[in-house]
Amino acid sequence: MRRLKYLLLAFVVLVSINAQAQNETKISDERIEDLSKRMCIAALTFRVSSSKQAGDRIERLILNFLGSSKEDKNHKAIITKFWNENYEKFICYDEGTTERTRNPQQFMKRIVDLGMYKSVLYNFLLSDEDEYPIDVNAVEIYNGKEETLLDYLDGIISNPEKAKEYNIKEIKLLRLTIIEDYNAKIASELKN
Repeated sequence: MRRLKYLLLAFVVLVSINAQAQNETKISDERIEDLSKRMCIAALTFRVSSSKQAGDRIERLILNFLGSSKEDKNHKAIITKFWNENYEKFICYDEGTTERTRNPQQFMKRIVDLGMYKSVLYNFLLSDEDEYPIDVNAVEIYNGKEETLLDYLDGIISNPEKAKEYNIKEIKLLRLTIIEDYNAKIASELKN
């Protein structure tokens, strides 16, 4: 019995040291760029094969990258912390590009363009604004102008041509959600 206690204690110490090391280890930009590429490719792939499961699959991809899994009771907190520390680095380039997407493009905007905001945003990244608030205010330079996700959605809504490509009612609902629940701002508001 005593041996079992020591084994359990050793296990707990090793797990906590590993978790602490993961939290303190800065992940290189190259590794984050590699993850970003895989996320972008996965988004396009899941859009074609299983769009309803895309959020879950991308969540598992990120957790695997971080050395965790959904079995970890803190997995949502781990992803939230990681996302909020690196969200401006999640850029899609050629990976996952379609005729409707820009290149380069911040990951959340790419998800909007792929029409996967229900699965990837609502069911994964934006699933719990109280416990796990994701930062949606990544600033991206597009055509020489700073742009956030909110700026991007406003551009879709204000362009009558976009009604052919997007469900404007759903885009307006997404806009409202990120403003009310995630403190979304336009780029000019972030400077203040």
